[in-house]
Amino acid sequence: MQQTTQAGKTVQHVNEYDLFLDVDFGGLKFTGTVTANLESTGDISLDAVGLQVLGVKSGSRNLLFKQEGNIVNIQTGKFSGPIDIEYRGKVSENLTGLYKAPYGNGYILTTHFEAANARQLFPCLDHPAYKAVFKLTVRTDAALSVLSNMPVASEKKEGARKTVTFEKTPKMSTYLLYVGIGKFVENHDHHGKTELYTAYAARPTGAIKTEFSFEVAKKVLDFYESYFGLPYTLPKLHQVAVPEFAYGAMENWGAITYREILLHVDKDTSFRAKKDVARVIAHEIAHMWFGDLVTMKWWDDLWLNESFATFMGHKAVDRSYPKWTVWQDFVRTQTAGAMARDGLRSTHPIMARVQKPEEIEELFDEISYGKGASILRMIEAYIGPDMFEKGVQGYLQQFRYSNATGKDLWNHLEQASGTEVSRIMEGWISKAGYPVVTVSLSKGQLFLEQERFLLTGGTEKQTWPIPVTMTVDGKTKQLVFDKETMMVDISDPNSLKLNNDQTGFYVVYYKGKEVQELVWKSKLSALDKWGLVSDAMGFLLSGRISFKEYVSLTGRYDNEEEYLPAFEVSDQLDLLYQIAPEEIRNASRRFHSSELRIFQAKKDENSSLLKGILAARLVLLDDVHAREQDSKYKDLERVEPDMRRSVVIGYARSSNDYDDLMDQFKKSKTDEERLRYLEGLASLKKPELVAKALEFSLSENVKRQDVRNMVLYATANPDAKSVTWQWFKNNAEKLDMMYKGTAQLSILIRNYVSIIGVGMAGEVERFFHEHPLTGADATVERLRIYDRLAKTISAA
Repeated sequence: MQQTTQAGKTVQHVNEYDLFLDVDFGGLKFTGTVTANLESTGDISLDAVGLQVLGVKSGSRNLLFKQEGNIVNIQTGKFSGPIDIEYRGKVSENLTGLYKAPYGNGYILTTHFEAANARQLFPCLDHPAYKAVFKLTVRTDAALSVLSNMPVASEKKEGARKTVTFEKTPKMSTYLLYVGIGKFVENHDHHGKTELYTAYAARPTGAIKTEFSFEVAKKVLDFYESYFGLPYTLPKLHQVAVPEFAYGAMENWGAITYREILLHVDKDTSFRAKKDVARVIAHEIAHMWFGDLVTMKWWDDLWLNESFATFMGHKAVDRSYPKWTVWQDFVRTQTAGAMARDGLRSTHPIMARVQKPEEIEELFDEISYGKGASILRMIEAYIGPDMFEKGVQGYLQQFRYSNATGKDLWNHLEQASGTEVSRIMEGWISKAGYPVVTVSLSKGQLFLEQERFLLTGGTEKQTWPIPVTMTVDGKTKQLVFDKETMMVDISDPNSLKLNNDQTGFYVVYYKGKEVQELVWKSKLSALDKWGLVSDAMGFLLSGRISFKEYVSLTGRYDNEEEYLPAFEVSDQLDLLYQIAPEEIRNASRRFHSSELRIFQAKKDENSSLLKGILAARLVLLDDVHAREQDSKYKDLERVEPDMRRSVVIGYARSSNDYDDLMDQFKKSKTDEERLRYLEGLASLKKPELVAKALEFSLSENVKRQDVRNMVLYATANPDAKSVTWQWFKNNAEKLDMMYKGTAQLSILIRNYVSIIGVGMAGEVERFFHEHPLTGADATVERLRIYDRLAKTISAA
């Protein structure tokens, strides 16, 4: 693959990297030699960050070079063949490049290269379109294991040291290379000809139980090999549990890395966590085809990698565990999360233009994952599942081991289905936001209008090519609505519902009581009922409906028996309670008490999950319920796993026993346990104790990956808003450094500071004006929306 940025610029192409690393595990440093077999039309320029290049040779000839910023410029003129680069570097202090991931009294070294961090380990052309073969050799301490993308080809011990050489990889992008060094426990299984492994850091206690991860891996590999029409192409697949990890997981080809909580399942694991394990494994293994085998040409199409894996991951879990109804989770988390982000003016198009590597990390957000996946679900519903599958197979077959763009996929879907996929998809990925479709009745006709929906209120004229589905008197209609207005002939309908099963990425506003009553006369699925109340929350936030109208609509969900709509109303009341706690407390308490009784009587796994959520939220609303849960604290092991959160939070609210919760946190053996006690510490009633817990979260005793969770937990605590905001102000610079090179801080401030700051909007805006952090614009915009709603609720 070749690329040139401008006419007349040097074109470079790497065929193979032969990389030798000599790693000083104890000294947290390394030396390296990389032999890059390449072709260039002029002097060579390679990416290198934090590395000191010691020498460059071509055969026996020394080449002149100069390091300028993050580039190594090598004087070669037109060149073809191998060059040898000697260099040295240090293990990263952040969660990118080759970094130290601590656990207990030990640590492993592990890599995270996406998006542009392979250049922290070796000089390279660190660009997704520059695919090359990698041959890796690592010398390190003899007592340690070394893991990489491919199987070990040879291992040679040399006294206290050893040298491990791996088989060559297929052609792949630099960001997919993996190196892991440390004392690992490995488990083994197989799937057909593919050797399967799990690996985790060895420790005296707290083993990672990986049996379920093998089960999921085998099920989803079966599904993908059939669906994609291509086998998994590498001889082995490692799933590596990393003790400290900024993201949830990473799709290194043949050596996927995960947070430890996302590989561990045992008898004490909640169903909530177990679902996450299956979902994330399915997402990452989807990348083995979509992202690794076929890779985007440039980060403009990052969304296609992530949204496709998100969409296919849910499809694979649904096929593997159909009783879990994961498409209901999909709309509640992926679609709703994307709409909450995309309803802001400070959003970005799905396909965002990326000019430099520093911009890439901010694209790992709800738009690239949730909106993109929701658009794929919409287009699959439009062309049909069989045609979608056929188009995907053709795309993967044509571009395997190379690079492609979104347009390449649309062309294959269009060829397979004979429909106008390209026009529709280009209309959705190129612009920010999404539409509201307003529906009214007039003289036997349905009148449709579309415009951009904004959570800030107001209107903005825009049109999308919307694949609209509707059910009229039980019969389904389908059309592409691509103008500002449209008339649809119907005659005296008895029932009406648009956006069947919420496959479309738009909201529907039914204008007038007549048309609203037709909706409630329809046979509504759980997904339909979710869509109606989800849209209503958007309309409330934007000021399109009053709080009184919202309360009237949600009243239809009293004593709700179905998992998804009950979960959604609980989510909404939880958000409203965080925004306006005194005004919402009684209504939320009534709903959660009623729903908890309903779902306690149900025995399926989804009901167990929801029961745990309802109980944990009720504890924050009701002191009597908190004391009831507190009474079970001493026998926590006998409480069913999904209910343990509510017991720990209940104990925290009733006792304010900081010391015991801290002691239990330090004794915990799994991440799920540790997070449970951190949530208890952040839920204490006394603000000064929550402040103490937040300070503790920045110590070495709490994983950096879990600090964001602490802010989430404190945000849900109505007594902790002020101390949480003060803590954030005091530590914003430290958090910025901690999460440097990742998108974690912007996610944190967007989702949590926007709530913590309600009632203090002016102060928050001034702070971000003085401390301009990435993501502040969206945070302030969302805060203004919440602040306005809080005042509206107080006045109602």
